[in-house]
Amino acid sequence: MPRPPGHDPGHSHSPGFNWGDYVDSLVLTCGTLAAVAQRLASQRGFTDDVNSVERALRRLRTRGQLAGGTWGARALTVFGLPTAADARARWMGAYHSRFVDLPVPLCLDLVRLWDRPPVSEAPAARVWLALAHATCALRAGNTPLAAEHLARSRASLSGAPADALCERQLALAFLANIEEAKDVAPHLAAMEPLLRGTMAPADRVCLHARWIDQRAYQVNRGRGASGNAKARAAAAEALYLTIPTLGAPPFALSRRAGGLAYARWKQGDREGAAELAREAARHAGDGGHLRLRAMSLQMRARIVGGEEGERAKARALAIVNALEDEALRLRFARP
Repeated sequence: MPRPPGHDPGHSHSPGFNWGDYVDSLVLTCGTLAAVAQRLASQRGFTDDVNSVERALRRLRTRGQLAGGTWGARALTVFGLPTAADARARWMGAYHSRFVDLPVPLCLDLVRLWDRPPVSEAPAARVWLALAHATCALRAGNTPLAAEHLARSRASLSGAPADALCERQLALAFLANIEEAKDVAPHLAAMEPLLRGTMAPADRVCLHARWIDQRAYQVNRGRGASGNAKARAAAAEALYLTIPTLGAPPFALSRRAGGLAYARWKQGDREGAAELAREAARHAGDGGHLRLRAMSLQMRARIVGGEEGERAKARALAIVNALEDEALRLRFARP
């Protein structure tokens, strides 16, 4: 059968992003393969002949998703990943993205597809991929595996952006809360300076909302907070009120409303709490955050009770079952 017309770069068409795709993206950016080689050689003071570098890039093109070796590492150091590939790793590693609104088995398939060279050889992407693996493990109820993935990310932290470092601290705090509550505070304390790092404004707001959410959880549980349950709920409410609303993404607005709903409920304002829980579910729905919507519906069910509560609970459980989310299923099964 004749080969279809068009350029044949000589690399295997393995599923997912491969070294051939990577070199092609560099050519698209620089104009020619010779220009890519020229720039790589110049970064090393032309200790390598430009023609030799070009030949190395041609060999790199054929590596598929095997380790990139010396020249793969050098190219990633100079050029980094293409924007689209970096964005995909970030999307999978960020808990407030819609990645966590996919069924767990599908999430695992996606992470495994992208956790291969060249993406997995970029330091920042390695952290995002480890975070994505950890999130999948936590959702599957496998905390030891989540801890392993978070430990694996430690080796790449020097090349990680501020938002990835924030994600890691939040994941470590969540894990510590499951295993040993006394270790939560240091992780949450480490978040504050990281939130001042360079990141997209929407990510900063969502990370801030999640940081507040974990801090408020500790207050509500009486960890590091004094007073009776109402006093602790009032202190948690004050924390949630620090989450900005102007221009905030639906994820952050839903977290804020859900936290305030719980605080008002524990202070005896059932009507106000119920309205805030409905608001949390609306924001989650507006952002397409199914997992967050299920949590909001479950909160609403607990607050209002009765027929409305039963309907809300049934809707929440339907979402959880569709997502195959064991962690949420177990949470909803608690009295």
